[in-house]
Amino acid sequence: MNNLQLCKTLINVWNQDYETLYDILNSEQLALEKRDFEALQKIVTEKNQMVSKINQHEIPPMIISMGKSITTMNQFKNYCLQNTDLVPVWQNLMQLVEKCCLKNEVNARLIELVTNSSQRTFNLIKGFDPDNNIYNAKGNRTTVRYYGDSLSA
Repeated sequence: MNNLQLCKTLINVWNQDYETLYDILNSEQLALEKRDFEALQKIVTEKNQMVSKINQHEIPPMIISMGKSITTMNQFKNYCLQNTDLVPVWQNLMQLVEKCCLKNEVNARLIELVTNSSQRTFNLIKGFDPDNNIYNAKGNRTTVRYYGDSLSA
């Protein structure tokens, strides 16, 4: 197999892994939105396994010309961007990687919202609400006080 075919094959394998990761991230987002923590537990395991697989991607030894070999991802990227046949497949892969990063960021924000909401609900159940401000006679917000102490969790 020549270097061009090897690069295309490698990028296609990586592309499939990132497509799988993107599907997992979509499932994660749906589970977070539904607060389906049972499904989420399974999805997180799948996501961790896929991320581990992606992190193990390696570049097989390739000799390009005059004894120069590609050994790093940066060299591989540069090789792809200098070869007109590889530019579109490399760019498609990078777009998919970016989509996965953005989806993961969205999911992180959802986790933050769910966590904050759960904490607030827990505080309300305990009878404490540190954000429970009321308006006084002057229209200013004041913290609810009980026997001179602010209520807090």
